[in-house]
Amino acid sequence: MSAPSSTSVSAGYTAARQQLAHRDRGSAVLDVGGEDRVAFLQGQLTQEMRGLAPGETRDAAGLTPKGKLLFVARAVGLADRIRLVLPAVLRAPVFEHLRKYVLGSRVTVEDRSEELFRIGLYGPAAASLDVPAGVFLLPAEGEFSAELLGPAAMRAEVGRLLEEAGSEEVAEGTAEILRIEAGRPRFGTDMDSTNLPDEVGLPRAISTTKGCYVGQEVVARLRTYGRVNRRFVRFRFPEGRIDPGTPLRRPEEETPGKIEAGRVTSSAVSPEAGPIGLGYAFREILDGDRLVSTVASGDIAIVSDLASV
Repeated sequence: MSAPSSTSVSAGYTAARQQLAHRDRGSAVLDVGGEDRVAFLQGQLTQEMRGLAPGETRDAAGLTPKGKLLFVARAVGLADRIRLVLPAVLRAPVFEHLRKYVLGSRVTVEDRSEELFRIGLYGPAAASLDVPAGVFLLPAEGEFSAELLGPAAMRAEVGRLLEEAGSEEVAEGTAEILRIEAGRPRFGTDMDSTNLPDEVGLPRAISTTKGCYVGQEVVARLRTYGRVNRRFVRFRFPEGRIDPGTPLRRPEEETPGKIEAGRVTSSAVSPEAGPIGLGYAFREILDGDRLVSTVASGDIAIVSDLASV
């Protein structure tokens, strides 16, 4: 990823923090329809699907039988179907996964990704934006104050609306800074199919009352009898940004690099917070602890929870 210019960061960042800004989000959109759609997704997703009203949005995830993450999604209720909005990288695998499990159910799975646009909105003015009929205004997610989801044929009209409202388009580098500041993990970057959901921390996506979904026994057992070995955290880098993928160790470790105590998965330099990142720390590591890079001598990462910037 190329570094954004200071001018573009300043303009987009300030608008996202204080006014109104936007960014097109590459996404996969799958519609699950048919008479058995609720029962089908009830068994596939970690979230309660019963009672999902038209226009309502719920975060959800899909797991393997061993409780590992297959995908994360936003489930949007429609009158005759449930719409799953996913990261673009998950489009093909989730489509094939759901179709494989339909079997003899009265369920259809349709890929609508090319027919719809998805725009993330930043800033306090996002909630009061007057969107045209036919476009969904979805609730906040991570760094986004709201989202727009609508027919591709209306993208130009929505673009004019945003321009008239004074919205600033956010560049890729600035978007990454805002995401890391918000502590939102990205699938394929900060989490993947090797992660348990409780490692990542997805409380809004996992119902604590429903059962009988794929991977539910593992989730329930961990929450009742144990805990995960690592957790998703925020890092501050007082000596400068540490590259994603860098393993971390305790500074007092006698054999440097032998025991991994954490790992950086995302990093950026925030105009407000300085060098920051996201990643994992093992459960013995506490907030405020210092870890050091196993790659570059002198690189320091200070662990903090996701509520801190």
